[in-house]
Amino acid sequence: MFMKKTATAIALVLATGVTASAETTLVFNRYLPDQNEIMRTGVLPWAKAVAEASNGSVTIDFTASSLAPPPAQLDMIRSGIADAAINLSSFTAKQWLAPLIGELPLQFEPATSADFSVALWRTYDKYFREAEKLDGVHVVALWSLSGNHVWNNKRPVQKISDAQGLKMRVNPNGAAVTSAMGSVVVSRPAVESFEIITRGVVDGTVLPISSVQGLRLLEELRYGTLFGDGLYRSTVSIVINEGVWDAMPEEDRRAIEQVSGEALARLAGGNLDTAETEVRALLEPSGIEVFEMPAEETEKLVSAVAGEKDAWAARVTELGLDPEEVLAYFREQLAAAGE
Repeated sequence: MFMKKTATAIALVLATGVTASAETTLVFNRYLPDQNEIMRTGVLPWAKAVAEASNGSVTIDFTASSLAPPPAQLDMIRSGIADAAINLSSFTAKQWLAPLIGELPLQFEPATSADFSVALWRTYDKYFREAEKLDGVHVVALWSLSGNHVWNNKRPVQKISDAQGLKMRVNPNGAAVTSAMGSVVVSRPAVESFEIITRGVVDGTVLPISSVQGLRLLEELRYGTLFGDGLYRSTVSIVINEGVWDAMPEEDRRAIEQVSGEALARLAGGNLDTAETEVRALLEPSGIEVFEMPAEETEKLVSAVAGEKDAWAARVTELGLDPEEVLAYFREQLAAAGE
């Protein structure tokens, strides 16, 4: 996998049409298009920053197409099919607990994605990096997308009961809160939103504001309902095969670390905040009628999804950590990041 040392990675590069000219070239699995906000606000700027920080010694080469579906990213990296990838935590929740603190539904006051991402990385680094090691995988970055909201083509959702019976596409981490609204859950990756909405398979989708543009839905949706900090957030990480990471020259690892971790959390989160502001201004001009869900309506959901926090806390306890201490630290870092 490590370009200078194995034929496997060379074969992968040839198969995907990318070339290697730097000392260290990482084959990065691409399963999202470049216009997707995860790519354009986080992954692509990171790849550029890695090249600059390493003075061209490290190159990130993206595959021409995906080598594995979204739920298989961690396993793909472990097995060496690619050197690096992004991982959407919702699809690997049973394998990796650490990111899920950021995905708890209706637990946090409104915050910027930059602040939320910094708090998430600090909490991972302090509590979970050692307590929950991922076999065969090295985590270099972890950040949060902006809050998820409700979008549909059938009717305005101005109170919780309006969502009753709507068929809504949602990632697995949002299934509980979407079901609590009375909607019919259709668990599919966000990248499928355009196809299943335009074909009429679902009535709508649960997405961050910026994703409405990133997934080409600005002219395909009629109604949007915004929920404070969102119903929940999604988290994304960049992972590298552990053997590849260990085989890299020390100076290359230092270069990657310099622009990853908290630095990337702040950069990607800030880019997402900018994208959200820009796309929000486009919603109504594009024909989407936008509503704000009243706080008293959102409160109706809090007790209905309390079990999500309880289940998370039980798993944190199994790792030998105190869930209340972890959550308190996350909130402290969230406040500190915004100062």
